[in-house]
Amino acid sequence: MDLFSSVWMTRSLGEAVSALYLEPGAGLFAGGWNGCVKSWDADGNLQWTAKLSDRVTVLQREGDALFATAGLHVACIDVSNGSVRWDHALEGSADSITVFEDTLYAVSSVYDIEHNDFLESAVWNFSFDGKLRWIHRMDERPWVTLKHDGDVWFGLGRPKCGFANIRSEHEFVHNATKADSPITCGSTTETEMIFGHANGSVTNQKGGIVADEKCGIEDIVALEGGYVAALEDGCIVANKNGKKIWSAKGGLVTTLAVGFEIAKKATLWSGRWSGSEGTLSVQDCITGNILASASSSRCESISVDTRRTAIGCEDGSVHVWEKDMFSRRMKENKQTIPKNDRKSALQDKLRALRDR
Repeated sequence: MDLFSSVWMTRSLGEAVSALYLEPGAGLFAGGWNGCVKSWDADGNLQWTAKLSDRVTVLQREGDALFATAGLHVACIDVSNGSVRWDHALEGSADSITVFEDTLYAVSSVYDIEHNDFLESAVWNFSFDGKLRWIHRMDERPWVTLKHDGDVWFGLGRPKCGFANIRSEHEFVHNATKADSPITCGSTTETEMIFGHANGSVTNQKGGIVADEKCGIEDIVALEGGYVAALEDGCIVANKNGKKIWSAKGGLVTTLAVGFEIAKKATLWSGRWSGSEGTLSVQDCITGNILASASSSRCESISVDTRRTAIGCEDGSVHVWEKDMFSRRMKENKQTIPKNDRKSALQDKLRALRDR
């Protein structure tokens, strides 16, 4: 099925999309390369447009506030009208933000072009009204921030690697892993926290190695008893109970997320980039079977909830799929293709593969 034949809504940000935040059952926020931020309500109506100082990389809402990273800055936008309440410059690039309890955590890093490495990183703690509470500086770059089991954790690069709990300027509780390699990504379920490493290892919150992939892990999504990971060579692999259940080769994976269920089965949404063309695909999370796909602009960001999936692209487009509409289109697509024709099409594909 052509994926775009089932899209529920398409909107334009007016510049390359670099961040999305989809509220469960409510509206959608999008941020762009030049600092534009737009808000649409649940029906797709534009609510307001805001302007930040630089490229927006992360958006996260808490109450009546929308927090954002923009270049070197962390900003707070009023959800009701798009006005900027406060804006703080960090030391180096603002890499990520995480809302935890009554506070905002921000991660910054300083990159040295001459040494081709990060010189210093920091975790910043702000109150929701913009007051800086403390800063914890370190040599390690926190590549991922996760909330799990009533706490917040930071997956670290070299020299320490492992992951840490940082709850004040002087409180740094380090947890080593058996994979002596920088953590590059991470994900959680209700019961587990997993990390992907630069050497291809996957570890859990106990520090043990769950699996070893063939090369570095760029992105990972935790499942109950397993995970789906995007590797640096473009391969997507799925693992369940310690065993690989499927894999798919292709171009660079630019977006990866588990979305709504179809027929009680979770869907995997992924964007790829060949260097000149983008591809967006939806797969059965457990079997790897492709349910729908389409050529697209380069997919730069993704946000999901239990009923919708939003994709932001380099051409400025924002596409939203809704569970019920997607299911109906899939059903209609199957009904329009006679059974014999589907069998014939499969035979043609197998014959083409055989003749290569």
